[in-house]
Order: sequence, then structure tokens, then C-alpha cells
Amino acid sequence: MHFTMIGGELAIVRAREKAEKTLGAKFNIRAFHDAVLELGSVPLPIVTARIDRFIAEGGKGPYPDME
Repeated sequence: MHFTMIGGELAIVRAREKAEKTLGAKFNIRAFHDAVLELGSVPLPIVTARIDRFIAEGGKGPYPDME
């Protein structure tokens, strides 16, 4: 595995842990995945900013009608 991929994976794992801890019972893994995957291939600062917004919005993903 390439170092960049491992770094990206670790960043997403940490972001998920942060979201789970902050949102508690409101954390929805599907909404989290949707929020991350909707971005496509972007730099990590964009991913972390999106997760911060995900948390600030109460854990709502980009497709709230499907949650």
C-alpha cells in the first residue's frame, strides 16, 4: 500500500472516531460514508473540513431523505 493511501485511511478513521464521539447516538455510519464519498478524490484538508461540517450539521449526510 502506498504511504499516501495509508495516511488518507488514517485521516478518515480519525474523522469517523471524532464524529462518533461528538454525535453519540445520532451518529449514522451510512450518512458518514455518504458525506465522505460524495467528495470523490480530493485533498485531505477538504475531507476533514467536510467531516467538520457533517458534525456541525448534526450528522446529516448529503441524502437525508434516504437515512
